Amino acid sequence: MKKVIFTIAFILVLSISGFSQDSQRFSRPHDTYPENARNDRGFLTPGYFIPLPYPYLNYNISIDTFPQNEPSVKFNAKFPNNVVASWRDFSTGVFPAIRRVGFSYSTNSGTTWSASSLLPVVDPIHPRTSDPAVCSDTLGNFYIATISIDISNGNGVIIVYKSTDGGVTFPLAYTAQGNQSNYEDKEWIACDFTTGSSAFKNNLYISWTRFGTPSGILLTKSTNGGVNWSTPVQVSTVSGIQGSEPAIGPNGEVYVVYVGGNSTNDIIYFNRSINGGATFTPSQNIAQGISPIIPITSSGVTFPSIAVDLSGGPGNGTIYVTWCDSRNGDPDIFLIKSTNQGNNWSSPVRVNSDAVSNGKLQCWPWISINEQGNLAILFYDSRNSTSTSTIEAWLARSTDGGVSFINEKLSSTPFTANWPNTDVRFGDYINVDYRGTRIVPVWTDLRAGGNNMDIYTAIIDLLVGIKPVTEITPDKYQLSQNYPNPFNPKSSIKFQIAKNSDVKLSVFDVTGKEVNVLINERMQPGSYEVSFDGSNLSSGPYFYKLQVGNFSETKKMMLIK
Repeated sequence: MKKVIFTIAFILVLSISGFSQDSQRFSRPHDTYPENARNDRGFLTPGYFIPLPYPYLNYNISIDTFPQNEPSVKFNAKFPNNVVASWRDFSTGVFPAIRRVGFSYSTNSGTTWSASSLLPVVDPIHPRTSDPAVCSDTLGNFYIATISIDISNGNGVIIVYKSTDGGVTFPLAYTAQGNQSNYEDKEWIACDFTTGSSAFKNNLYISWTRFGTPSGILLTKSTNGGVNWSTPVQVSTVSGIQGSEPAIGPNGEVYVVYVGGNSTNDIIYFNRSINGGATFTPSQNIAQGISPIIPITSSGVTFPSIAVDLSGGPGNGTIYVTWCDSRNGDPDIFLIKSTNQGNNWSSPVRVNSDAVSNGKLQCWPWISINEQGNLAILFYDSRNSTSTSTIEAWLARSTDGGVSFINEKLSSTPFTANWPNTDVRFGDYINVDYRGTRIVPVWTDLRAGGNNMDIYTAIIDLLVGIKPVTEITPDKYQLSQNYPNPFNPKSSIKFQIAKNSDVKLSVFDVTGKEVNVLINERMQPGSYEVSFDGSNLSSGPYFYKLQVGNFSETKKMMLIK
């Protein structure tokens, strides 16, 4: 593929756009029309933040001098070492913009990736593709849902590409929704992982926004691996809505969230189906807040994201929804949850840990949950910059059902968002998936400068800091005293387990608040050593606790700075 190196840098000046009607808040699909953007409100108050000790290795997946943005990623539900990432790709044209979809695969849980490729053109009437969304089924197949369009960026249809070889190739393609003359936009795909004999197991669901008739959020499903798709069902008829995402509950429930509102307030809407997507409950307003000003996007909107706990544990079935709003005066990330299929919702929890109302930008959250019910939320963050257009990728993790979060910086290099034209722009979202101890985030990154957007990831294995210290199988469970003690800021903790067990090693402050989870995984019998870093904690006494089945032991340690 021929590469072109851009030598012209563009500086994009964003201005506040006025909207005469709330229904015009979202532009027509595929960036066909120029978009104005609301600009930074001038929150430039500097703040001091202690750098967190999370040096994750960054990896450029797309490696291309052309722009790539709006990525999606998913682990394989059957073969967990396999991962596929996909993105909107402009390697075949920027002036004018030619939309295609690029992809790459990993066979080692996101540590290394294949050379990127473009999805094939399977419909000569629709030679361009956009807005990819990846999912997998329990049979080991990968799917990439796309909006496929003609050379005028219109006449769009939803086409689903299928891979049966672990994401190496995507030779199969099926039309999920026919020609609707440029009115379909931002589809997202999900699979039902219900176990047992459920009639809904491996159903594929796609929700999207239609700007035509009937307008609103629609949903279609496939019961045969993407080959055939149902007649669309109307999820919502609320006007001025966009950015839907479906998620599936443990009993085959289908949940859909999306954003609406007006130029003053964002509203997060929710709908539920308990009959395999045949019908949906009326739209429910589950959260709202002051519309955030997002200078890195020309649309001025940030989508919500949804995930459901399928762990089979105490939190099984809990629905989590994350979004961004400016209720505190600047854009923050929030989370709510429901433990009763969306009938009631918790109060919002602020996810980002920087100072409240400090003028910093946090936006574009995306959430994923692993098999143990642990949460990971990826988002953009400007807390280390004086400009809300200079950002980094950050991750928030929770092991207590979203009650508290640890924030970790992922980007090894900050960058300033920039784009050559509104047809390419910077995008509207980023993505993350979480399985076992591995988290695979994907974000659009401009560290190369100019308009060279690349798709980056960070290599995250939460067991990297754990090492076995002997090959002898212990005959009992034991937690040793940390060494050194007192310590500043690092100390080692040794423990041993006698058989395959679910292991949790946590650190608590003197009030009993859990401040760090060092391990929360199933482990083989053996003796282990883990390093604890207290750089982001205050001096004082702390307690660390080992829980293995019915065994529990707690010891005290002292951090002195």
